[in-house]
Amino acid sequence: MTAIVGSSGQARAQACTQTGTNQTCTNSVFLNNAAAAGISDTNTVTVTNTSTGVIGVLGTGQNGIQTLAGAANVTNDGTIAGSTGILANTNAVVTNSGTISANANAITALTGKATIDNSGSISSASTAIVAVTGINLTNSGTVVSTAGAGLFATTGDVGVTNSGTISSNSFTIFSNGNTTVANTGTISGRNAGIFANSGTSTLNVTNSGLISTNNGITIGGNGTTVNVVNSGTIRDTGTGTAILTSKNLTLSNSGTISGFNGVTATNLTLNNTGTISGTNVAVIQNGTGNIFNAGTISSTNFALFTSNAAVVTNTGTISAGATAVFAGGAGTFVNSGTITGGQFAFRSNGAATSLTNSGTISSPQFAIFLSGTNDVLTLLPGSRIIGAINLGTADTINFAGGNHNLTFNSLAGATVTGTTPFAVSGNQAAAIDVTPFAAQGRTLNDFSREAAGAIPLIPAGTSPSSGPLAFAAPDPSSRVNDAFAAIPGVVAGANDAMVFKNPTVVYEDGSAVWARGFVGQRIQQADGPLFRTANLFYGGMIGGDIRVRPDLRLGAFAGVGQTRTSIDFSGGLNSDVTFGGLYAQYDAGATFLRAVLQAGGSNNFTTRTINNNLVAGGLETATASFNGWYINPELTIGQRVGLGNLAGASYTLTPTLRLRYLYGSYDGYTENGSTANLTMGTRSVSTVEERGELKLTRTVTFSPSSQLASSIYGGFLGTQRAGDSAINAALLGQAIPFAAPGPANVWGGFGGLGLEWRTRNVTLFSTAEYLALSDNSALVSGRAGLRVGF
Repeated sequence: MTAIVGSSGQARAQACTQTGTNQTCTNSVFLNNAAAAGISDTNTVTVTNTSTGVIGVLGTGQNGIQTLAGAANVTNDGTIAGSTGILANTNAVVTNSGTISANANAITALTGKATIDNSGSISSASTAIVAVTGINLTNSGTVVSTAGAGLFATTGDVGVTNSGTISSNSFTIFSNGNTTVANTGTISGRNAGIFANSGTSTLNVTNSGLISTNNGITIGGNGTTVNVVNSGTIRDTGTGTAILTSKNLTLSNSGTISGFNGVTATNLTLNNTGTISGTNVAVIQNGTGNIFNAGTISSTNFALFTSNAAVVTNTGTISAGATAVFAGGAGTFVNSGTITGGQFAFRSNGAATSLTNSGTISSPQFAIFLSGTNDVLTLLPGSRIIGAINLGTADTINFAGGNHNLTFNSLAGATVTGTTPFAVSGNQAAAIDVTPFAAQGRTLNDFSREAAGAIPLIPAGTSPSSGPLAFAAPDPSSRVNDAFAAIPGVVAGANDAMVFKNPTVVYEDGSAVWARGFVGQRIQQADGPLFRTANLFYGGMIGGDIRVRPDLRLGAFAGVGQTRTSIDFSGGLNSDVTFGGLYAQYDAGATFLRAVLQAGGSNNFTTRTINNNLVAGGLETATASFNGWYINPELTIGQRVGLGNLAGASYTLTPTLRLRYLYGSYDGYTENGSTANLTMGTRSVSTVEERGELKLTRTVTFSPSSQLASSIYGGFLGTQRAGDSAINAALLGQAIPFAAPGPANVWGGFGGLGLEWRTRNVTLFSTAEYLALSDNSALVSGRAGLRVGF
C-alpha cells in the first residue's frame, strides 16, 4: 500500500484497516466489526487514533486493538474499547489522552512489557493494565478497575509515577518484581494499594499524595526490602494495615499513616516526624528495630510494640489507651519526649531492657513495668515519671541528674547508683539536683563583681593648671559622676571616668557624690547532670569620695540588690542583698592603683521541684530560707597612655589588670513541703578572679565645659575555685555529702562599649558588655549613671 500525497507534496498518514500486517496508520473514524477486533494485526501495529476516532465497541466480545505476534504501539486521543482495549502479543507502548475501556483488561502485554503514558482515562471491569515482564506507567489522568486489579505484573519490574488517580476494587498495583512508585496524586484500592509479592524484590514508594485502602494492605510486600518516604497520607480505613511487610522496612514519615494497624514489619528502621496511628497497634516491630520518633505515635490499644533487639529513641509523643510502649524482647529505649498509656506507659516482657528517661512517662496505673532480669532504668535531668514503677529481678536504678522522690514496688535485690547525690529508704529512692549549688557560687560572684565594677574609677587629681591632655584629671566639681551605671553582670570595664584632653577645660578640686545602678544576666547551658540556668541580678548603689591629697582619693559606698536564679525543671534560688564598703585610688602620673573592699549580707529563698511518681501531676515542691554573707577585696592597677589627636578628637589607651578574691558563707537549712525534704549544712564559696582589659577612648571637646567620650574595650577573665568544695547534706535521714559541682577553673573573653557626656559639674555615663566563658555560659551586662562634682 502506498502513501497518499496531497497537493502540498507531503505524505499523509495511511488510514487504518481492520486487518493487516505491520500497520502504521491513523484512524479518525468509527472502526468496528462485531465478529472481529477493531484492528487486528498479524505482527506489530503502530496506531494513531485521533480525537474523532473510535476503535472497537464494548460488549461485543471482541478486542479494540490486538496483535497476533508482535507489539502494539498506540497513540490515542479518541476512544478504544472492547473485551480487551489493547492486546499486544509482546510489548504494549501506549500514549493515551483519550479513553481506553474494556470488559476484561484495558491494556494487556501477553509476553512483554507495558509502557504507558496516560493523561486520559483507562478503565476496566477486570484488570486495567496487565503485563508479563513489567509495567512502566506515567499517569496524570485516571486508571480505574471496577472489579479487579489496577496494575498487574506477572514478572519484571514495575515503575509508576502518578499525579492523577489509580484505583481498583482489588490490588491497585501488584508486582512480582522490583517496584518503584512516586505518587503525588491518589492511589486507592481494597485488598492492597501497592503490593510487591516476590520474596526477593524491592519496593520503593515516595508519597506526597494519598494512598488509601479499605480493609486491606495500603503498602506491603513479601520482598526483602521495602522503602517508604511519606509526606502525604497513607491509610487503611477499615480493619487492614497501612504499611505491612514480612521482612525489612525502612520508613521515613513526615506525613500521616493510619489504619487498624499502622505499620507492621519484621525488621524496622523508622524515622517519624509526622503522625502514625492505629486502632489496634500503631507500630509493630517483630524482628530487629531502629526507631526514632519526633512526631506522634498513637493508638487506642498498643502504640509501639517491639520485639528482640529494638533501639528506640523518642523525642515526640507516644500515647495509647492501653499500653504506649511494649518491649517484647531485649531493647534500648531513650525517651526525652512524652510516653502516656492508659494502663501501662512503658512495659517490658521478660528480657533485659534499658530505659533512659529525660522526658515524661505517665499512666494512671503503671508508668513503668519492668518484668525481666537485669533491667536498667536511668533517670536524666528533666525526667518526670507519673504512676507506679514496677521492677523485675536484679534491676538497676541510675540517678544521673534532677530531683527525684520515687516509690517502687520493691527495691529488694535492686542496685541504686548515681552520678548525683541520692539516698534509699525501704522502697523509696530519692536524689537531688546539684545545679543550685553550682549556681549559688556563680550568682554571688557575678553580683559582687558587678557591684565592685560600678564604683567610679576617678583619677586622683591634677590642678586646674596642669597640662598633659592625655592624663588630665576630671574636675572634682564634675565628680558626682555616673549615677546608675550599668547593665549585666561581668562588666567591669566602663567604670573609668573618661579623660579630658583640652587644658582649657577647668574643674574644681573637691568632693564628689555619685549613684549607679547595674543589671546583668548569665545564661548557663545544660552540662551533664546540670540543668540550664538563667540568673538575673541587679542593684543600685550610692557613694562619695574626697581628695585627701593631690594623688589620693578615698570613698565609701552602700547599696541593695537582688538575684533571681531560674533552673530548668528544678526550681530556683532568689536572694535579697545588702552591701557596702570602702575604696581608695592612688595616682602616680599616668599610672593608677585602686583598692576596693566590699562586704554584704543576703536573705536567700530556695525552691526545689521534685518528681514524685505517686502525687497528682508527678511534681511536689520543697522550699527553704536561709541567710548568708560575703566579703570581696580587690585590687586594680592600670596605665593611661595618650595616643594624641586625630580629626578633632584625642585618643587614650588604658590597659588594666584586676585581681579579686571572694569569700561567701551560707547558713544551713531544712526544707519543707515534700516527702523527701533536704537538710543542708553550712557551706562556703571561695573564688579568685583575674581580669585583664585594654580600652581605647575617643574624646571630643565641644566647648571648655562639655565633652563626649566613647570607648571600646575587650579582654580576658579567669575564675578559680578556692578553699574546701565539700558540701554536707542529708536526704531521707541519711548523710549524702558531695563536692561542689561545676568546673573549678573557668576562662573567658569579653568586649564592651561605653559612652560618657560631661559638662562642668555633671557627667552622664553608660556602658554595655558581653562575656563568653569556657563553662558554656554567657553574660550580658551594662550600667548607666550620674556623677556630680562640687
